[in-house]
Amino acid sequence: MDTTTQNMLALLRISLSGKKPEIPAFTYKEWEDVYWLARKHGVVTMINDAIEMLPPDLQPQGDIALSWTLSAERTRYHFNHQTEVLELIDRKAQAEGLPYILLKGMSLARLYPRPDSRACGDIDICFPHNYEKGNILLGNPDAEVNGKHAEMAIDGVNVENHLQLLDLHFKSQKRAERYVWAALDPVPADHCLPPMANMVYLLMHTVCHLTAKFKLPLRNILDWGIFLRANQDKLNPHECHRIMQHIGMVDAFNLLTYLAGEFIDTDFSPFIIGRIRQDDADRMRELILSKKYLDPVPKDLPLPKRIVARARRRRQRRWLYRYLPSTSCERLRGIIVDFFNPTQIPEE
Repeated sequence: MDTTTQNMLALLRISLSGKKPEIPAFTYKEWEDVYWLARKHGVVTMINDAIEMLPPDLQPQGDIALSWTLSAERTRYHFNHQTEVLELIDRKAQAEGLPYILLKGMSLARLYPRPDSRACGDIDICFPHNYEKGNILLGNPDAEVNGKHAEMAIDGVNVENHLQLLDLHFKSQKRAERYVWAALDPVPADHCLPPMANMVYLLMHTVCHLTAKFKLPLRNILDWGIFLRANQDKLNPHECHRIMQHIGMVDAFNLLTYLAGEFIDTDFSPFIIGRIRQDDADRMRELILSKKYLDPVPKDLPLPKRIVARARRRRQRRWLYRYLPSTSCERLRGIIVDFFNPTQIPEE
């Protein structure tokens, strides 16, 4: 791990743990390098929180200090605008007596030490058993489903109304989807998934990034860690393990929990029941922090070259399959279907 990445993670741990900062003085160039890496990972504002905790003589100076401040203010302004839109949706939903659940970013932001430091791209929401009424409430009754949800804009904010919560290509995803929906009867009054259901949903959502494009954003791992830390007293580790066994995601649960604890400086060892493959932990950490993802195989390659390229890629990422929701038979089916009709099962 290079020095810039180490510096970024040290500052992130200060921001997310609230512990007294103990870091050496950075040069202007080191602050600049950390800034651009933090932008790449979407954590500039979180690190700016840590900067504000540092003694004045350790804080960045000059133009790079202004860059940190301006980026943080943009994130906070956007978050506050999203909050206003969400409050508008909430007032309409209450007036209509229509229960809803807030998903992912906006629901997790409140668990961070400073909620408006968690940059959110859009508002993810679902209206259990009332998808069509939800579209009407959001002002787009004719919205078409795009994948798992319909998309619409409210006062410049993108809102996604979920018909389903996860991709449903594999048995593990289908089992997780059924488990989460079952926990929404009745719909919780606080508009959040119950902790155990949210645990299942967030893990599967995180793993979906690996399944779809073999990438895993740092922010998703931070979300996972912040969620576990906030709900340690509500989640029974053995019950979590039992559910993960049923879904078939024990290895992914253990590895991502291990890395999340490392990134946010929290001990999650009670949740890890089983062995962590250290070589896989090193590979996954590198995948998250380097963002060096494998590019898709071009569709216009001649058939022999395409077969060779796909075989080479599968060999390169074979270790990842231990942490994906697909079984060997499902992957074989996916390969066959994707070869003849790539749009059906998005393996790349």
